Amino acid sequence: MSSTMRTEAGVDPALVTTKDLRRAGFPFRSSALCLDFVATLAKRGMGDRELLAGPAELGTWLRAAALPGALGPVTDGDVAGARVLREAIHDLTRARVDQRPAPPAAIELVNAAARPGPPGALIGPDGITPLPPERAPLDTVLAIVARDAVELFTGSYRHRIRACIGHDCSLFFVDRSRPGARRWCAMAACGEKASSATYRRRHPANAGPHR
Repeated sequence: MSSTMRTEAGVDPALVTTKDLRRAGFPFRSSALCLDFVATLAKRGMGDRELLAGPAELGTWLRAAALPGALGPVTDGDVAGARVLREAIHDLTRARVDQRPAPPAAIELVNAAARPGPPGALIGPDGITPLPPERAPLDTVLAIVARDAVELFTGSYRHRIRACIGHDCSLFFVDRSRPGARRWCAMAACGEKASSATYRRRHPANAGPHR
């Protein structure tokens, strides 16, 4: 088993990244927090598997994304609101990938979500170590995600937003490579699948059973 997949005593399983860049079952392959949030609806157009099924799942995603926990109980209505923000970010992403104008309603929603003041990092007792932000109201935590979207869609990497070409993948990612030639959300996931499939097509006698 890969060292990135081992869990040790005292380590939050939600923070352990697997070889295919998942944490607690959520994909983190996009190189952008806001697009990782979009990825919480898996297999878009291929079954639409909802990963934010309820408050517990949203809380787990916040931990996996290394965001502050929500202060107070999170309700089903809160989860529904988080999904609305997610879909607005998705709509902006889809428009960018398709080279279409950004939907005004999505812009308005993301801007509204970005306005609350997000919780800030703190300084540890030694005066040099940063501490993670403390728990905060959910809307201020999600403001971190919304502000990440604002920075992405207005920043220098807005032209590097891509859709993974994996045949069974619906993820978006930011191509931060120097040549700007990434095609997959992650080589360790869709890239390896594509390479294996190409090898089996070219060498059917040597491929053996696929596992």
